Amino acid sequence: MSVRPAVAPAPTRPGCAPLPPAGSVDPASPALVTADEVLSHGALRERVEERAADLPPVTAGRLLVQVSLRPRPADVVDYLAVLEAGHVALVSPEGEHTLGATWQPDLTLGSGPAEGVVRTGPTTGPRHLLHPDLALLLSTSGSTGSPKLVRLSGEGLLANARAIGQALRLTPADRGVTSLPLHYCYGLSVLHSHLLAGAGVALTGASVLDDDLWSLVDAGATTLALVPHQVDLLERSGRLAEGHTSLRLVTQAGGRLSPDQVTRLAGLGREQGFGLAVMYGQTEATARICVHDPAEVAAAPDAVGRPVPGTTLRLDHGVPEASGEGVGEVVVSGPGVMLGYAQSPDDLALGRMVEELRTGDLGRIDGSGLLRIVGRRSGFVKILGLRIDLARVEQALEADGLDACVTGDDESLRVAVEPVAGTPAEELAARARRVAAQASGVGVGHVRAAALPLPRLASGKVDRAGADVLVRGGDPDECSDARQRVDAPGLPVRVAEVVRGVLGRDDVDLQQSFVQLGGDSLSHVLASTRLTALLGGLPRDWHHRPLTELVARARPEPAGIEPDGTRAPVRSTRVPLETSVVLRAVAVVIICGSHADLFRILGGAHTLLVVAGFSAATFGLSAPGVAARWRGTVRLLVGIAVPTMVVALLGLTYGRYGWDNVVLANWLVGDIAYGKHNELWFVDALVACLLVATAVLSLPPVARAWRADPWRVAFGLVLVGLVPRFLVLTFAEGVLRGMMPTVFWLFAVGLALAHADTPARRRWTLGAMALGIAWFFPDDPVRNATILAGVLLLALVPRIRVPARLVPLVTVLAAASLHIYLIQFQILGWVPTPLLATLVALAAGVLLWRLTDAPVRRVQRLLDPRHTPSVPTPTAPSPERTPS
Repeated sequence: MSVRPAVAPAPTRPGCAPLPPAGSVDPASPALVTADEVLSHGALRERVEERAADLPPVTAGRLLVQVSLRPRPADVVDYLAVLEAGHVALVSPEGEHTLGATWQPDLTLGSGPAEGVVRTGPTTGPRHLLHPDLALLLSTSGSTGSPKLVRLSGEGLLANARAIGQALRLTPADRGVTSLPLHYCYGLSVLHSHLLAGAGVALTGASVLDDDLWSLVDAGATTLALVPHQVDLLERSGRLAEGHTSLRLVTQAGGRLSPDQVTRLAGLGREQGFGLAVMYGQTEATARICVHDPAEVAAAPDAVGRPVPGTTLRLDHGVPEASGEGVGEVVVSGPGVMLGYAQSPDDLALGRMVEELRTGDLGRIDGSGLLRIVGRRSGFVKILGLRIDLARVEQALEADGLDACVTGDDESLRVAVEPVAGTPAEELAARARRVAAQASGVGVGHVRAAALPLPRLASGKVDRAGADVLVRGGDPDECSDARQRVDAPGLPVRVAEVVRGVLGRDDVDLQQSFVQLGGDSLSHVLASTRLTALLGGLPRDWHHRPLTELVARARPEPAGIEPDGTRAPVRSTRVPLETSVVLRAVAVVIICGSHADLFRILGGAHTLLVVAGFSAATFGLSAPGVAARWRGTVRLLVGIAVPTMVVALLGLTYGRYGWDNVVLANWLVGDIAYGKHNELWFVDALVACLLVATAVLSLPPVARAWRADPWRVAFGLVLVGLVPRFLVLTFAEGVLRGMMPTVFWLFAVGLALAHADTPARRRWTLGAMALGIAWFFPDDPVRNATILAGVLLLALVPRIRVPARLVPLVTVLAAASLHIYLIQFQILGWVPTPLLATLVALAAGVLLWRLTDAPVRRVQRLLDPRHTPSVPTPTAPSPERTPS
């Protein structure tokens, strides 16, 4: 889903200092205000032009100029002059030496007159080759010690400042205040947006608790920019509730406010006469990406707003971390998107390297276009194979009333919690540890916690790396039970272990469903039985529910089998298994036994075609888009084709099979008469049915209808499939009941049963099934009845309770059913007795499954990069707003 801009950015003028065009604002109106002086817009322009003239002309080469940007008129003039003259500004806080040593600027500007210019480069010419579009270099998220800088263009700087002004409805009557450092992206954007709109800015370095700042606010400031830490301070001090009559707007960014805090602050604003604009941005997008209109904040306190004018958002739903309906990585485009990062001075010559900004944030966009940030791609750790979203753990701590920073690695979570007056540190740490353990699903033995003042960066954000270091070296008494106690893994960890083992993944995100994690109809058998052993009866659509939801609704059986499928000692109860799983196991046994002449019960393979359609509708064909459905089908076809080709190639060596069997198309290009080449008819038919169904569902009108009401489409396919079933079998004889045109209707019946969500729809589907199966085998009514009985069970009985002692056997036979079908023909002719032949064929099929399962999963993952097993480490930018 994407959100388009409402207003295109205006063209930029020569020079990129964010000053209003000459004549667009009263030159006498205040531009920069301090406690001691007021600099008008006219005077500011004159000083900027004079200062720009003092700098070397760009005709001799553009220079890299380091500007120590403090909230003083002279520093602001220096900064604006660099931009206006056409040089490149490297913004730094006062006393910052790391940037200068790393980037070797040509000039360093101090405050004051021309003699404040210090040339640090060669006396003639620039030291660096600077790209013509480059205008500004900022450190990411205010972490100025980082060697990595964000390269911003002059066009992007002006476009974003203009967009912020439009979104906040800034006018020349407004006045902001430097409540944030100017070297910090958010603080600098306040300066840019206000000056470009013809408004004023009150300059101060005072904190939000200082009287000096509030004196400037009460002297006429109309807007106030805050980060969450400042909001916390103001809530505790009550300074914002003291009646500041000129204040019309409070903006908030630079981190996440809880919905409760947003609601409280918006309510205070209604009482005091100011609005609250929640914002979302990144340095890599120049500043702001979204602004939440104050009129809508109270109704949606968990949202971060809509894109500012000129900016476009879309969500990439294909990233592995995307979980839940509609969630994807937030991707930004527009003029404010950075040119790229600079890792060394050589990178300053580069032009645009980034067309779209992949924010690294996971978000959801509702029908009205509001963006909600729900997580962070890089904010995950993996403990005991369970992928843990650190942001979600922080939200749980926040909901428990704790102000905490959560970090971690593959060994443990680490929680730094802000001290609370009157609560002992040991008690607070123990409470934080319990909440974090419960929220993450790991035991408290894998959580370390310490109560300590959270370290903060100059921007007011929590210094996460610093907090992690403090917890690692915290008071041993506060972390004692985390070291001494190694408790048993909780239910979430055990669920993750089951899914990890079944799918062969290194990690599992419980916020995702089994299907999202790469589960398909081949792997679901083991997952279903093992999860049932842990969680009790599973809902019919468990495959599509987040695993966290399955854990939350768990109703474990009082006894049963172990999660690995082995029988537990001293247990003799019945375990509910999905009917499709039991049918697979029973069908493959009767197929194998009938072929070995142990007994004669026919119809198992045709029943399995219905089960295959049911499973396809549940898994691959249930995906929301055409591309995703094809991915699911290809994944399933790989699982079918690899073992089939292995067996067919084996048979090819001694003449049992031909290349028509190897390519799974004997029904189309080979001999379908009775004979060895036709032994694998079931696989040929299944592959063809899958391809035809996926292709039909890819047609735009059918795809839309499938999305709106899949049962109607599936039932339509049943009716269409019945036409060749009757035509072919009426006018032709022979081995024709095992080719795709005559059996596709059975596959379609499975599709329809998976979506028959009302009794009436089940009756219609079963009626069509009864019509098709009647006289399907005209000389074998028992075979027809056997197939119909299996389909009735699938339609009407969601689960069959199986004795616990038999569950491991049923599970293995169902999981290996395809492999047993394939290998049986190689075994039966070599073993002398029917019973022994059947048992050997079943065992050989299970062995083939064990040998090929892991390689097949690796091939599937190679073909579907969304299901890579490792935790990704994208080089995504650092957000100004942490996940909400």
